[in-house]
Parts: sequence; C-alpha cells; structure tokens
Amino acid sequence: MTTRSTEPVLVRCATVEHDGTETLELSLIRDRLMIITPTVYNRTLWTAEQARGLRDTLTRLLGQLPTGGGSR
Repeated sequence: MTTRSTEPVLVRCATVEHDGTETLELSLIRDRLMIITPTVYNRTLWTAEQARGLRDTLTRLLGQLPTGGGSR
C-alpha cells in the first residue's frame, strides 16, 4: 500500500460570503484526493481562468493516483 502524500496545491477562488479571494486546497493523501474548500461548493465563484486552473490541477493530481485520472 502506498502512503505517499503531496504538498497541498492552493487554487484561488472567490466566495459569496467574502469579497476577497479565498483558497481551495487540494492534495493527495494515501492514494486519495483530498479537497478542502473555504465554503460550500455552490457558493464559490470562479472566473474562467480560475476554473481552467482548477481543472488542470485536478487532472494532474488525479493522474497521479494508482487508478489514474480517467479521461476528461
């Protein structure tokens, strides 16, 4: 069993509750993808550039899992 973990990747986003920018944290821990969100998912606002960055980060991290990331 692999017990690797990665340093968290921080992805910036804005939330409905805060005017400032918040951070979504993604990391691989014990062959699982962990996502720590600043708020509930449906109250996070994404620009197109931020959404692309999130997509690219998720694709890269999922590709590191033993089962692979599948297809986009």
